[in-house]
Amino acid sequence: MMRLDADAVRAALLSHEEVALVDVREQVPFAAGHILFAVHAPLSRLEWTLPPLVPCRAARLVLCDGGEGMAERAAEVALAMGYGNIAMLDGGTPAWRAAGFRLFTGLNATGTALAETVDLICSPPQMQPEELARRRATGEAVVVLDSRPWEEYCDHHIPDGIACPGGELVYRAAALVPDAETAVVVNCAGRSRSIFGAQSLINAGLPNPVYALAQGTYGWARAGFELAQGPGPRADGVAGGEAPWARQAARRVAEACGVRSIEAALLNRWCGEIDQRSLYLLDVRSPEEFAAGHVRGARNAPGGQLVECADDWIGVRGGRIVLLDDDGVRAPMSASWLRQLGYPDVAVLADPLQASQVVGLPETSPSPPPPVRQAEMVTDPMAEAAAYLAWQSTLAQEVAEDGLLVFWPYRPDRDGVAP
Repeated sequence: MMRLDADAVRAALLSHEEVALVDVREQVPFAAGHILFAVHAPLSRLEWTLPPLVPCRAARLVLCDGGEGMAERAAEVALAMGYGNIAMLDGGTPAWRAAGFRLFTGLNATGTALAETVDLICSPPQMQPEELARRRATGEAVVVLDSRPWEEYCDHHIPDGIACPGGELVYRAAALVPDAETAVVVNCAGRSRSIFGAQSLINAGLPNPVYALAQGTYGWARAGFELAQGPGPRADGVAGGEAPWARQAARRVAEACGVRSIEAALLNRWCGEIDQRSLYLLDVRSPEEFAAGHVRGARNAPGGQLVECADDWIGVRGGRIVLLDDDGVRAPMSASWLRQLGYPDVAVLADPLQASQVVGLPETSPSPPPPVRQAEMVTDPMAEAAAYLAWQSTLAQEVAEDGLLVFWPYRPDRDGVAP
C-alpha cells in the first residue's frame, strides 16, 4: 500500500482534484487533533460510513490515523469494499504536526470557521439577550427564529421562539413577519447557525432589521432568562416560499457565489458517470418532506445543518455536489454557502420540478444510527457551552494560518465570491 509523507498529502489536498482524506480513529482522538480537510470514518464503522462519504470507488483515498497502525487495517477493509486508489499518511497526524502543519480540535471545524469568518468580514448585527428581553417587555415588534433542528429546539428554546431551521429561513421568513419594520432575531445554541441564518436573510435582501442573538440560548440562559422546553411554534406550519423575492434572491445569491444551474438531462448524465466521478445528491428539505418522497439515491441533508456540518455528508472536496429541493429557494441558498466553504463544483436544478425527471443513483443499504457523540457527553452543559464558544472564537485565525482553505464570504455590496 502506498505511503505518502505529509508534504505529499498536503500537495494532494491543495490540487483541487478528487481526493478524500479519511481519518479512521474513533471520535474522541479525532476531535483531539485532526487535519482540517479530514472527514471522520472510524475503522469500527468503516463499512457503513465510508460509502456515503466517498461514493466513487475510483476516487483517490488517503487514510489517516494517529500513527498507531489503524490506517493499515482500514486500507484492507477499503480494498475489500472495492476502493482501488488507496494511500496512507505515513506516520499519521504526529507526522503531519512534525512537518510543521496544524492540527484542529473539535468537530466540523471548517463550517464553524466559516461562520466566524463571516462574522469578521460581513459583521451581521448582533442583539444582546438583555436587549431582546427589553424589546419584548415593552411590546416592540420582534420575531425570534430558532435556526436549529426540531429535536434541538424541543430540548430547550427561547420562549415563543419559532422553530425555523437555518435552511428554511429565506424560504419562510416573509410568511413569519407581519411587516418590514418587525425585527427578526435568529438564534441557535451558540454562534455559528445564528450567524449563518442572519447573514442568509441579509444576503437575500429581507427588508426587515435582522440580528443574530449573541451567544444564542447559552447567552440567554447566562443572562438569567429562562428557557422553555418541549414543542413550540413551527415555521413549517406556515406556508412558505410564495414570495417572489425569495426565489429571485436565492438564485441571485447562488449565481453570485458560482453555483451552477443545470438541467435534469445533464444531471442524468452525471448519474451515469458515478464510477469515474464522485457525485453527491443531497436533498436539503426537512426530514419529513424527504421521507414523503425524494429522488432515488439522494440523501437527506437539511440545509441549515449541511452548511455547518458539510464534512458529515461530503468526503471528496473536488466531487460534484447537486442540491435538491422543490421550491427553488432552499437548494440555491444552501449551495451558496457550500461555495463559500470552498467546494468547487456545486449545482442546483434550473427548475426544481425537473427532479421528477432525474434517474438518481442506486439505492444503498441504510446506515445504522450514528453513535452518541462522545465529545458531547458532559455533566455541566453551561461549562461545555462556554468552552465551545471559546473554541469557536479561535477558528477563523487558525484556518487562515493553516493555509489549506481560504474563505471568501459573499457580501451583497460586492460582486460574487472568489472561485
